[in-house]
Amino acid sequence: MVRLSALLISLALLGACSSSGRDKIADKVEDNADNRAAAMDQASDEMTNALRADAVQQQANIVRSAGEDRAQAIRDSDLDANALTREQKNALIAGRPTGTQAGHPR
Repeated sequence: MVRLSALLISLALLGACSSSGRDKIADKVEDNADNRAAAMDQASDEMTNALRADAVQQQANIVRSAGEDRAQAIRDSDLDANALTREQKNALIAGRPTGTQAGHPR
């Protein structure tokens, strides 16, 4: 019984580590999107053409929202962040292909 409890605790800790890795990646995705959107907000504030400023502001909102959506998708996924290389993690954060694409059903 003690062995089973220890095994269950170990599995729970492993699951938490994996989730934590996904959360770190997701947080970075969100931070990157927020930083890009903030730069766009600042550029919008400095524009003299109101229509262009509004368009840039709307684009900033889209970037921020897309970052939140990507981050949530990563959190909800079964991604094993510990199995990714640093380059793959960086590519995932930047929104580039990671080279780990799953097969598509035909």
